Amino acid sequence: MRLQLFILLASIRTSLPKLLAVLWTFFLPVTNLLFLVGFCICLDTVFGLWKAKKLKEKISSRRLSAIISKMMLYQVTVILFFLIDKFILNAIMLTFFSVPLMLTKIIALILISIEIFSIDESYRAVHTYGLWHAFKRAVGRAKEIKTDIDGLKD
Repeated sequence: MRLQLFILLASIRTSLPKLLAVLWTFFLPVTNLLFLVGFCICLDTVFGLWKAKKLKEKISSRRLSAIISKMMLYQVTVILFFLIDKFILNAIMLTFFSVPLMLTKIIALILISIEIFSIDESYRAVHTYGLWHAFKRAVGRAKEIKTDIDGLKD
């Protein structure tokens, strides 16, 4: 019995890298989407912590642990839609659209937009204006600096 367990563990140990390599290769088309969704969740967390610090709100471990469940939920959602897209819908969608894995990309876009709206809410809670207004102000300042530099050249 002990020998069989040892043989089983040894075969798992030698087969595990190959299995992980096969899984990595299979999910390679969506790794960028998974990374982007995860990055947006982390960015939303940073903005949430920043908002809590600025507004002197209490930061609890329970609220921070929600990041893990959100990350898992979003990543599993993208992976499940990738599987649905890959095995069921991709051939149908390619007859109408020339974008492969379109449904997976749409789901990732929806999840990313949820995180961007959450980031905007956090920014708006600290300042009286949102991210779009801050972006327009930064572009306006960049244009002013460019015209000042162009004026110095002449």
